[in-house]
Amino acid sequence: MIGLFGSFRATPDAPVDLAPLAQRVPPLYACDAPDGRGAALARVGHVLDRANSRAADDRFDCVVCGELFDAAPYRGLESANNFASIILALARDGRLNRLAEANAQFSAALYDRQRHVLTLITDRLCTHALHIWHRGGDFVFGTQLHIMVGDPRIPRAVDSTALAQLFTMQRTFGSTTPFRDIVALPAGALVSFDGRTVEEKRYWEMRWRPSGLSKRDTADALAGALRQALGRQSSGRIGMLLSGGLDSRTLLAAAPAPMPCFTTASYDNPEMAIARETAARLGAEHYPIIFDPASILSFHDDAVRDSGGMYPASTPFAAMMPVISSGCDIALSGHGLDYTLRGYYMPARFLDLAGSHTRLPALRPIPPRPTGADVIANLRQGPPRATVERIVRPEWRAEWWQGQARTLDQVLAPWLQSDEPRNAWDALILHAVSKHYAFCGMMAVRAATDLRLPAFDNEVFEIYLGMKPAWRVGARVMQRAAQLINPAIARLPNANTGFRADLPGWLEVAGQLGRGVLRRLNLIGRPARPSDAHTAGSWQNFGALYHRDPAHRARLLEIRGRLDALSFGVLNADALATCIDEQLDGTKNHPKLLRQLMTHDAWVRLYEPRAA
Repeated sequence: MIGLFGSFRATPDAPVDLAPLAQRVPPLYACDAPDGRGAALARVGHVLDRANSRAADDRFDCVVCGELFDAAPYRGLESANNFASIILALARDGRLNRLAEANAQFSAALYDRQRHVLTLITDRLCTHALHIWHRGGDFVFGTQLHIMVGDPRIPRAVDSTALAQLFTMQRTFGSTTPFRDIVALPAGALVSFDGRTVEEKRYWEMRWRPSGLSKRDTADALAGALRQALGRQSSGRIGMLLSGGLDSRTLLAAAPAPMPCFTTASYDNPEMAIARETAARLGAEHYPIIFDPASILSFHDDAVRDSGGMYPASTPFAAMMPVISSGCDIALSGHGLDYTLRGYYMPARFLDLAGSHTRLPALRPIPPRPTGADVIANLRQGPPRATVERIVRPEWRAEWWQGQARTLDQVLAPWLQSDEPRNAWDALILHAVSKHYAFCGMMAVRAATDLRLPAFDNEVFEIYLGMKPAWRVGARVMQRAAQLINPAIARLPNANTGFRADLPGWLEVAGQLGRGVLRRLNLIGRPARPSDAHTAGSWQNFGALYHRDPAHRARLLEIRGRLDALSFGVLNADALATCIDEQLDGTKNHPKLLRQLMTHDAWVRLYEPRAA
C-alpha cells in the first residue's frame, strides 16, 4: 500500500487534518502525513527515506511516489538526485512540461502556497495511479482508494458502470472507479485545482510512429535498449520475479550482474524447472516459492484491499511476496513486455481445430473504423458473454453493453480514429497501465516491495511505439532481441507451450496442433499433476478450487447468502446463485465469474460501499 494522499481546502488558511485518512494506513508501512493549512500532502511507503520523495521551499511543497531512473535530462537543477526537488525546480521555472523527458515511473503532488493551487501529476503511462474527489472547494486525492474513503466527506456510492466493466472485462477503464464520485486521472497529466475548477493538461500523449527501421535493425536496437534499461533499474537490494517465459529471462540475461530470482508454483512443475535452469545458466541464485493451492484464500482480502477492487484479487502474487520482501527491497518484473513487444492483445487470428482455440501470429481483419463495441467483443478477458448476460438484471442489460461501448469510444478515440486503429487494442491497456486487469499482480508486489518495470523504460517503450502492428503480433522482434542478448537462454523452453521460446510463431503453432492431435489419439498424455487444482504454471486452477476445496466452497456459500446486498440493483442475485450452485455441484465451470464475485464480495466487506 504505497502511494500518496492528501486534501485541499478552498480557503488558504483553513486547517487540513489528514488523521482520518492516515489512520487507515496499515502499521507495517511508513507514513508521513503532516497537517497543513490550505492543503496537506502525505506519502506512504516501505522506507520513505530511500525514495527522495519530499521537497519544499518557501513557495512549494512536493511529494513523489516512485522513481526517476535517469537524472541526466535535469543536470544543473538544484538537488538533481532528488526527484521531488527536480519537480519543484521545474515548477518554479514554469516548465513542468519537461516531465515528458523523465525516464520515471511515478505520481506526484505539488502545492503552490503562493497561488493556493494543488497540482497532481501522473507519469507517461499512469503506472502509479492517482484518484480524486471534489465537492465545492474541498478536494481529496490518493493512490489508494482504501485510504481515500477514510475521509468522512466522501460518499461511498457504487458506480454501476464500474460493476459492468468489472464483471465484463475484469477491470475498469477511462476515469471510472468503483465509486461514483471518485475519478481516476489519465496518464501524462497535470491536473490542477484552485478551489473552484479542475484544469487538466497533458505533458505527454501516446502516439505510434513507424521508426523506419528494418525488423532486424529494430531487434538490434531493442537488445541494446533492454541492456540500458536494466543498467538503470538493477540497483539496490533487488530481486527478479522469474517465470518460465521469455520476458523475465531476457531481462535477467540483460542485467549487468546476476540478481536473486524468485519463482512461484503450486508444486515443482515445468515452469519451476525452466526458471531454475535459467537462473543456473546465468549464475543467479534461485528461490522457489511453493505453496498449496488452497492456501491462497487466506491472502484474498488483503489483495482486494491493496487493489481497491479495480480488478480481480491476485492471490498467488500476494502469497509469494512475504517471502520475497524478507530479502529484497525492490522487485523487478517482466510485466508489460508480452502486451507491448509481443503484441499479446493485438487483434490476432485464431484457429479452432479439434476442440482447441489456438492464437496465430497474424493480424485479423477489423472494420475500417472500429468502435468501442468492437474492442469489447474482441478483447474481453472476463466471463463468456452468455454468462454475463445471465447475471445482469434484464432492465440493465442494454445499458450494461451500451455504456461500456460509449466509454471506450471516448477513451480510445485518438487511436480508433487514427490511420492504424489496431493500436486501439493496445491502447485499451496502455492508456492507463495501472488499470489493466493483469496489473492486479503488480499491486500485490507493491504492497510488499517497491516495483520496477523495464517494459516501460522510455528507451524500450519508444522502440515499441515504432514497431508495426504485424511485427508485434508475430513477436519475432522480441525473440531476436532475446537471441542477441543470450542465445542459450532464448532457446530454453517456454513454460506456456513447452516448445523453444525462440521458435518462430508458425512453427510453434504447428507443434501445438500436432501435439493436440497426438493427445486426442491417446498417443501421448498430459504431464501429471498432484491434483486438478495444480497447474503446470505459476497460477492455480481456480475452477477446481471453487469446486473441490472446502474453504473456497464455504466462502462461496457465504457469498450466496448475501447476494442481495452485493447486487446494487444491477446484478441478478438469483442468476448468480445458480452459477454458484453449478460450480459447486460440478455441472458447469465459472472460474472467471466467481473470481470476480469473490473480489466484489471482499470489496463490499472492506470498503462498505452504498447503493447510488
